[in-house]
Formats: sequence, structure tokens, C-alpha cells
Amino acid sequence: MDLSAARLRELVAEGEGRALEFKRGLPGDAKVARSLSAFANTKGGLFLVGVTDRGGLYGAPRPRETMAHLREVAARQLEPPLAVEVGITDVDGIRIVWCSVPLSPERPHAAIGDDGVRTLMVRVGASNRRASGPTLAALQRGPSRSSPDALERRVLEWVATRSRAGGRPDGDATVAAFASATNVGRQRAKRAFVRLENAGRLVGHGAGARRVYSIP
Repeated sequence: MDLSAARLRELVAEGEGRALEFKRGLPGDAKVARSLSAFANTKGGLFLVGVTDRGGLYGAPRPRETMAHLREVAARQLEPPLAVEVGITDVDGIRIVWCSVPLSPERPHAAIGDDGVRTLMVRVGASNRRASGPTLAALQRGPSRSSPDALERRVLEWVATRSRAGGRPDGDATVAAFASATNVGRQRAKRAFVRLENAGRLVGHGAGARRVYSIP
């Protein structure tokens, strides 16, 4: 991967999201592992070190050591181990370390915490979330080959639109909001959301009526 200074500026200007995370400095290994797990289990992504939460270019501490440490965490604190690509991009003398995480064909990858506990993570908006319920089951089962029906396609298009609209950092697409916006009965809508989550086409987090969905 060749990440130019111009392209890095463009990405940073877009802000954190489903496939992009900023860190001013390298956090603890468990937090790094959770981010890498979330990207690998969802759609892949780019982990930038040396960028503030607001998109300021600060510079990575000890860039070459940071690169080596990211590779080490991906190999040591993910199960199964994950191969990532790392590099340094110089932006007007400010060195940003990037870690490119693929959507892994070996997913799901569990993040191993400092206490040895293994957790499957997913990326929801600009947040890393513990996989639970149908999302967890779909990860463990693998992707579905079935095609969505007409209502399910409407759900997917609507959730994608909500994601593009911004909303809360971790999303605001709920069954109730979809039912209200599209004049579809809530129970019928709920069944469509559940089928899509079971198939791995939606990621959900939260419980009950407050469960929020996003496109993986």
C-alpha cells in the first residue's frame, strides 16, 4: 500500500468512521488489539497513529518502533494472528504511522485482553463494539450466501443512508426509526432486521428496542 501525503490529508479531513481510526499516540496493546479485531471482522480499515481525535496532525512517537509494535500486536494479541501492512507517511515533516487492516478471510479474529480474555469485536460507525447476539453468531458461522429480499434491500439502503447522514458516532439506525420513516409495520421491519443480522449483512449492538444497526 502506498499512502501519499495528499491522500492521507483527504482521509483525515473525512474524519473517523467505519474504516478509519485516529490515535495521537499508540494506546495499550489490548486497545490496539480491539481496533484491529474490529476492522478485520467487519470491512477492514486504516489505523492512524499521530493524528488527534479532531484530525490534527501531531506526529507518531518513535515511528519505526510504533510500526514494529503494531505488527507484534497483530501477531501476538489476535487469535488467529493477523497479517497487517504498516508504513510511515511524511506530511510536511510530520510523520504519521499507518496500519492497513484487511477484511480477513480468516475472520473472526478475537482480541486477547491483558487478562487473557478473548473478545470478538466489530466496527460500528466510528466505534469498536463487542459482538453480541445475532452479530456474534453470524461472525462465528461465516458469511451467508443467500440474497436479500425486497424489504431487506430497503432496510440495507436505509441503514446505509443513515450512516452517510452522520447521526451519532455509533449510529442511530433502529427498527423503530426505519418503521416510522418507511411506513412499514414494526414487527415486519424487526423480522427483516433480524434476518439481515443473522446473515451477517447488518451489525447490531445494544439491547431490545434500542439496538442500533450499521452496515458491516
